[in-house]
Order: sequence, then C-alpha cells, then structure tokens
Amino acid sequence: MTSYSALEKASSKHPHDWGRAVASAMTRLVEAARIDGRTLEHEFLFGEELQLCIEEDAEGATIKLSWAPSD
Repeated sequence: MTSYSALEKASSKHPHDWGRAVASAMTRLVEAARIDGRTLEHEFLFGEELQLCIEEDAEGATIKLSWAPSD
C-alpha cells in the first residue's frame, strides 16, 4: 500500500496558529502523489483518513501529516 507523509514547521506552540502548517502539509501530500503519477486535486482528500502527529520543538511545533490513499 502506498502512503505519503509531509512535515511542516509551525512557529507557535498554540494550536490556533497551526492552520497554515497543516494546510501546507496537505498541499505537500497532494504534490507527492502527483510526482508518484497520480492525477488528483485537493478535493480527492475529502472523505480520506489522514493521520496527524504534532511534536513540540524549541521554536514551536512540527506538524506531520500522513495519508494512505484508499484506492
């Protein structure tokens, strides 16, 4: 089964500031799938299960988003 993951840095430790990092990670997932030969847009993530891991670091947080397409 193919899976994709993306890491992004958030400059804050406050959850309300993580949105941009999560959105950027989602974009990276789609880009990785395209590089892998898949033809898809962000809408293909609707209904898909994504795994989110948030790690604290000195400057804020590291967001890791993983996805294993259901096809």
